[in-house]
Order: sequence, then C-alpha cells, then structure tokens
Amino acid sequence: MSPRTLILRVAPTVALVAINAFAGTNRVITTAAELRAVTYDNPQKDMPFDIVAEVTFPHRAYSGSFAITDDSGATDISDERPDREDNRIRAGDIIRVKGITDDTALGVIYAGCRSVEILSRKKAGAPAEASAADILAGRYDHRTVRIKGFIRDSFRDEIDPNVTFLILVSGGETIYVALPGENGPEESIFSRFVGADVEVTGLCRTSAHGTRRQIGRLIKAESIDYVKTLSPSAKDPFDVPDIHIPSGLRAPELSVLGRRRAAGHVIAVWSGDGDSALLKTASNRYVRVEIADGNPPRYGQHIEVAGFPETDLYNINLSRAIWRPLPETHFADETPTNVTAAGVMFDKRGLLHINTALHGHAICIRGIVRGVPSATTGNLRLMVESDGCMVPVDVSSVPDAMHGIIMGCEIEASGTCVMDIENWHPNSVFPHVKGFTVVARTPSDVKVMSWPPWWTPERLMVVVGALLAALAGIFIWNRSLNRLAERRGRELSEESVAHIAADLKVGERTRLAIELHDSLSQNLTGVSLEVATAAKFAERDPAITLQHLDMAARSLKSCRDELRNCIWDLRNYALDESDMNEAVRRTLGPYVSGTELVVRFNVPRKLLPDNTAHALLRIIRELVQNAIRHGRAKTVKVAGCLEGERLLFSVSDDGCGFDPENHPGMKQGHFGLQGIRERVNQFGGEMSIESETGKGTKISISLTVHDMNREKEVEANYHENTHTDSRRPCDGAHGAKIPARHRAGH
Repeated sequence: MSPRTLILRVAPTVALVAINAFAGTNRVITTAAELRAVTYDNPQKDMPFDIVAEVTFPHRAYSGSFAITDDSGATDISDERPDREDNRIRAGDIIRVKGITDDTALGVIYAGCRSVEILSRKKAGAPAEASAADILAGRYDHRTVRIKGFIRDSFRDEIDPNVTFLILVSGGETIYVALPGENGPEESIFSRFVGADVEVTGLCRTSAHGTRRQIGRLIKAESIDYVKTLSPSAKDPFDVPDIHIPSGLRAPELSVLGRRRAAGHVIAVWSGDGDSALLKTASNRYVRVEIADGNPPRYGQHIEVAGFPETDLYNINLSRAIWRPLPETHFADETPTNVTAAGVMFDKRGLLHINTALHGHAICIRGIVRGVPSATTGNLRLMVESDGCMVPVDVSSVPDAMHGIIMGCEIEASGTCVMDIENWHPNSVFPHVKGFTVVARTPSDVKVMSWPPWWTPERLMVVVGALLAALAGIFIWNRSLNRLAERRGRELSEESVAHIAADLKVGERTRLAIELHDSLSQNLTGVSLEVATAAKFAERDPAITLQHLDMAARSLKSCRDELRNCIWDLRNYALDESDMNEAVRRTLGPYVSGTELVVRFNVPRKLLPDNTAHALLRIIRELVQNAIRHGRAKTVKVAGCLEGERLLFSVSDDGCGFDPENHPGMKQGHFGLQGIRERVNQFGGEMSIESETGKGTKISISLTVHDMNREKEVEANYHENTHTDSRRPCDGAHGAKIPARHRAGH
C-alpha cells in the first residue's frame, strides 16, 4: 500500500475519533436510514458516519454527490474526496463510506464523504418503475426510478442557468425533472420534448439542490441522454382539443392537460418577459397568450393559437403558444371608456379593490408622463401618473405612438386594459392581481394634451449650475486680476521709490556740492589768494606778508572746521530722532563739553523736511560753536517755535558778547556769521543779532514754513512708498533700514 493511500484511509478515521472525543460521544452512524434522518428529518451537524452500502446512482456530473442504499433505507452523500476523479465509483459498487455531516452557506445540512473504500463491484440493478403519485408520496426517495409521461413544458432555471427543468405529467400528476450539465444545453434542445411522450430515468430527490430546496420531490437525470422519447408531439400542433375547459376543473388538474387551441381576434399585443397577446374569442372570452417563437401577431388580426392551458384563477390562458393566421372576418374597434386610475384601483371607501371586470375592454386614461423608456429597450412602456397612481402604458406594438412624448407632458392614453396577473404554477404562491396596463392599439391612441412648462427642476439645476460656474469663473478671474494689479502696483511702487530716492540723492548731492562750493571752495580760493599775496610781499614788506599768511591760516582753519562738520553730518544720527529737542542735543553733544545747554525747541520733527532740519541743525551748531569758541559762554540756550507760517528759533548765551556793527568778518578770516546768513537767505528767512560787550549774545532767525512744503511732499511720498516711519526709511530694493543722512545715496 502506498503512503498516499495510507494517509487517505487513516486521516478520515483519525478525524472521526477526534470529533467524537470533542463531542463527548462515541456514537457513529452506521446505516443509510440514520444518515438520512440527521440530514433531512432531524438535521444535525458534526455527526460522523461509517456505512457499508450499495451505490445506486453516482450523479457526479450534477453536484459531485452519489446515492447509497442498504437494508435500512437510502440516502445521498456529497463526495468531498480530493481524489474522487481518480477513484470513481459506479452504480452497483459495494462501498464503505466514511465522513461527517456539515452545513452549507445557506444552512442546509448534508453528509460529506471523506473516504470511500470499494469492497466489491457488481452490475447495477434495473431502476424501479414508478408513477408520479408514488414518487410524490415518498416511496422512492434517493432511489433510481424510471417514469413515463408527456412533457408539458420546459424552462431554464433563472437562478442557476446550468439547470433546465422539464414539467412531466404522469397519471394526472405533475413532477419536475432537473437536467444538469456544465453550461447547460441550449433551451431549444429541450423544447423538442414539449408535447412528446417520454421515459425519464433518474434519482428521486426530496428537494432541489441549493436555493431550490423547497421545490419538493423531483427527479434528477444525469444528462439529456436519460430522457427517451417514446412518441413525438403531434405533427399538426393545432390538431388538439379546444380551450373550452369544464368549469369545475381545478388549477392543478388544468396544469396536467396537453395542448389546447383557441381562435379569435387580437385585441392587444405587448412585450413583458416575452411577447404576449390578448385574444377575444367568438364567445367573448379573453385568452392571454404567451408566444413561444418570438413572432407576435398584430392588433386586429384573426388568428388561431395552440398552447398549454394555465389559469390565473380568473381566466384560462395559453403558455408557450404558437399561432397561425385565419381568414379575416369583420372586426370593429371598441370605443374606449373614460376611467380614472383611482376608479380602477380602489373602491368608494379608498380600499384597494382592482376592477378586474375591465380586463380586455378599451379604456381611456389621462395623466402626466413620469417615465419614458430608452430606445434600446424592447419593453416600450410609458409610466403615467394619474390620481397618484403609476399606470404603465405599453406601446411595444406601436412604437410610433411615442413620437414627441417627453417627460412631464400630459397625455391621454387609450387602449386595451390588461390585468397584470401571473399564472398559477405548482409550488408557487397564490397568484394575485398586481395592477393593470393600458396597451395601445394604434399610434393615435396616445395624444399629447399639454406640454410641460419650460422651467423644470432639471433645467433650474442646469441654470443654477451654469451660474455657479460663471461665478466661480468671475471669482477666479477677479483673483487673477487682483494678483496682477498687486504685482503691477509693487512694480510701480518700486519704480516710484527708486525715482524719489534718485531725486533725494540728487538733492542731497546738490546740497553738499553747494555747501562745499560756498564754504570749502571759496575758502580755499581765499587761502590761495592770500598765499599768493604773501609771496609778493615776502621780500618788500615782511609785516604785510605775515598778515596775509595769518589770514590764510585762519581760512585753512575754517576749511578744516567746515570739512569736519560735513564729515560729522554724514555720520550723524540726529536726523533719525523724532523729537527736535533730542536732535539738537545730539547734534551739539560733541561741542558743549563743560557748557550748560538748555534746549526748548517746540517744533514737531514730522513737520520739518530732512533738508530743512539739517540746515537748522547746521545753523544752531555754528551759532553754539561761536558762542563757546569766541564768546567763552558758560550757558547756551536754544529755543524754537511755530507762529503761523513762520518758524522762529534763537540761540542765546552768557558769553562776552560783541559789537554787531563792528565785529570781525571775512576780511579778518571769520566766515561763521556770513555762512549762517547765506543759509538763512536760501530759505527766504531773516536773521537778527542782539549782543553787547560783556552781556552775552542772542541771535534770532525766522524762516517761512510754506517754502518747505515741496520738499516735505517729496519726503512724504518716499516714506509712504517704502512703508516705514520718518525715522528709518526702507531701502526700496531690499527693505533694509538706512540712516536719514544717507537718504541722498551716501
């Protein structure tokens, strides 16, 4: 024995022992009857079994299961062996089968085979001859049977397309025959059995496999080869009895009858699950006909049909019917009766009460179209709202009736009233009336009474969507314009700042050039002239030579002081002060050591342009230096104020004083007062001197305010464009703060 075979035989036994130990019982099912009881009668899971029995039907082709029988009874087992294809069993084999009961995803208990040992082989016995009554009574459960009858109908299972059912009628009873197969045969192959007498061999099961388990007892044939035709259906399918059925015949008895025929005029043609027609016979009976060949007749045509009788418990109908035309006779359209949907569906108390008496009669109903079928669907039905009810209007046979119909329009639909009732079938629910359908007969049966208003909720949503899109576009465009404007504004601001800075640089350079020209250049020219004059008198008159050299020395000293003041101005931070008192003190700090300084300059710094403030500080510094250097003052007072449009300020000291009328001037090498006068004159101001020998000196200066406006506007624009205060303007290119004295580019 190979190791693989040993494992396959030992493993199931070990599993059974383990399961029994876990369950706390040593019970093992040993007969087919017991196994059937725990899988069908009283389902129990995890029950082990070990049975010796005969194989009666190995229907592996259907579901991988087989049937067994022993002296106690019969049952079926699902073959779960991994090697079942290599170790097939045949009908007649005596086997020992082991396994355990389990459940499916649907909760169905079944017997699962884990191992099979073939003890002996023999030829299978002949199937039992059975009738439908015996099978339905349960006398042949899980046994192979042979049954004769005629096939009334066939249909493919819509849940499992690999299974087709034949409806077999035998001895006045109806039973289903399930024919399996991988990708089952075409339905047309089974349709050839319809109406024929056949003999079927198969296994009698108590229920269908899977979701059809409640169908009841049926026969499972292993393949179509197990269906044998005894006599084909009649050559002339219309050579059958008329549809006139005795009134006392019940629905189950009606379902076992063979083909029946009917003749009359077609009063309605529609498409549902298939092509259907409503026939009105000469005796004014209405017969619903389900067409089998997919070729429906037309409205008003006189035809003859043959099919299998069924009933919806109101009328006798024909299913799987074929038809042929008859000679035309007189046919008149019935005049439609005006009805309301509520009148058809409900009684006077408002309770559901469908008026089935309207079945087959022409009616006319009015309502609003709420549903329009697409052009690709074969089932052309308009859904019309009338009295709060949705009424289908079928135009399958007259598609031209849909021309111009749109959602929301009000229509008047005429046609044949067809009650929506399913036919009765064995093992099905009790058929009930679902509603009614108006089947249009001609294209003129559907009339548009009024068109829907243009302003619909759908169009409103479209307009709202378009407006929102437009607003979004405007918002995006506005943001883009804002960013463009901001970028352009920054560029213009930078250009403006650069232009103003250039103007200030030019102004500052011009101021420095003027100061250097008016002071250093003139003084140096004077020095040059004095030296030249001294050279002329060097040999003739030494005294005059010394006088001119002394004058040159004084002029050089003045040039040195002026140059020092210019350098100090370039490094001075006094203009950065926001208070003129602090600016004055900071300017005079290096020159008043040992001298008491009193400052009361009540002029706001923000009112003074930088050039004006610079000139004021230069004038005040020159006056204070003169007071300390020449007047030897111990106390110096600086005062300033605004009076109207005049800026007044003064410098007074307690020094030795001098005679304003006879004080040394430029000829004696003293340039201070003259330089101050020139600065005051540049601003259109006035200067007065009050001094007396031994009593100190007071020099007062008055400047006109409006002369400073132009310069102030230039500086204000500069400060505004650089987004900083008057103390530390921003450099336009990098935003770095620069001292006020460097605003002209130094």
